[in-house]
Amino acid sequence: MTNYLKKYLPLIFLLPFLFSCTTHYISQWQNYDEESTVADDGNVMIKNDTIGVSHAFNSLSGNVLVRIENYSQTPMLINLTKTALTINGKTFGYVDGKSTIRGWLDTFGSANGGQFGSFGGEIVGKPNTLFVPPLSYVEGSFANIQPEVRKIVGNRFVGNQTYYALFNYPINTNLVFYEDSKSPMKLNSFINYSLIDSNNNPIITKTVNQNFYLSGFFKVRNMGQKELNQNLLTREDLGSYSISKGHGTGILLVLVGIIGLGIVIGEQVEE
Repeated sequence: MTNYLKKYLPLIFLLPFLFSCTTHYISQWQNYDEESTVADDGNVMIKNDTIGVSHAFNSLSGNVLVRIENYSQTPMLINLTKTALTINGKTFGYVDGKSTIRGWLDTFGSANGGQFGSFGGEIVGKPNTLFVPPLSYVEGSFANIQPEVRKIVGNRFVGNQTYYALFNYPINTNLVFYEDSKSPMKLNSFINYSLIDSNNNPIITKTVNQNFYLSGFFKVRNMGQKELNQNLLTREDLGSYSISKGHGTGILLVLVGIIGLGIVIGEQVEE
């Protein structure tokens, strides 16, 4: 038996790499606002004499990255409680209402079997507003849309297998393209802003919105996560999520290999 283990042990350790695989699902978003313009960095934005807004979908977390520029000579306040994204009419707020607790909690028992305790520290909530000074900008990361992409498109995705230059070179991908009127996902962003005076009172309050639709969806397997992340750095119109399969089988095979290695070493020691 030891001879068989020596012969096939390297193969056992190699099998986990053969069983496990990662599939990347990449979504492409197209702006459909007639009044949109292309910024110097190539990103599509909505702008007027007061404000400029652009969105990027290529964050590793799946959150939408928003850049808000103040072109005026007056301070600007972004009200996040009145700012939101909608996907097919479903609203995703920029403020989730969650807070972070920093500190410690001591619990004590009592003679009656109950418990009581004390807390020391602070509870930190996320900001409800963003302040933008004159002639400056602010950037933020909000609303993770990838679970919605996976639910609406990824779980029932059927495309065509081909080589397509999604990045700067052709890749083997399963893909589908959508027209505006037939896209399964519409994304609308509403940014509420106010210009404020020296006493922080609003002078004017308006809402600017930017609209996108899912224009393409790609399923890619022959690409590592590091390579994908590098490619996404310059593609703000693309978002992605990845699904790995076979890791459970791989771990089991590694354990089998370790046990087999232990048997071989044990028998060699006995000799």
